[in-house]
Amino acid sequence: MTKTKIAFSIAAFFSVCLLSLTNAFAQTPPNRNQIEPSYEVVLQTLIASNIAGGKSDVPQNLSGAVKKLKTNYLYSNYRLGAIFYQRVANTGAIELKSVSSETIPNQEGNFSIFSEWTFNNLQTLPDANGRNSIQFQNLRFGQRIPIVASRVIDASGRTNAVVNYEQVGLTIQRCSLPENVPTVIGSVSTLKPDELMFLVLTVRSAE
Repeated sequence: MTKTKIAFSIAAFFSVCLLSLTNAFAQTPPNRNQIEPSYEVVLQTLIASNIAGGKSDVPQNLSGAVKKLKTNYLYSNYRLGAIFYQRVANTGAIELKSVSSETIPNQEGNFSIFSEWTFNNLQTLPDANGRNSIQFQNLRFGQRIPIVASRVIDASGRTNAVVNYEQVGLTIQRCSLPENVPTVIGSVSTLKPDELMFLVLTVRSAE
């Protein structure tokens, strides 16, 4: 074999190797690790009642939700109870425990209400019309409300209430709703006989 043929063979060998490496790098998938999009999750409570002399007092963004509720319920008054605002990433979770701003009046004083809610595995998926829709795996809203079990008289003659806290709430497994639209997702009873609490959930892309 002449020197020219040897040199040609070596050059061809390296050319094949270089071409193979180029193809290998070209076929390597890019790094798909990206920051997940975040969302603002707003849970609002609407208190509906037929209390005499009461008046409706709700923010403008909930007027559509109230209008739908009035087609199914005979309550005359609606007011905003509480607002829970959280921020979470796609497929993330929320867990919150707090003391409610509302209290239960009693002759011995006011008793606090404790609220808690969890929200898991939020995802954005297209609906049948191709529009973005929010889907979550689990939502739980609960409150611990005071129930007067009995009353005892102390040494000074003062009457004191014995209070037990009972758990009430709502659990939803797998639900979807339109993005950035306040949506009624359920209701929870309160201690007042002519009153009902509705849960309104809004999920929108965070800026």
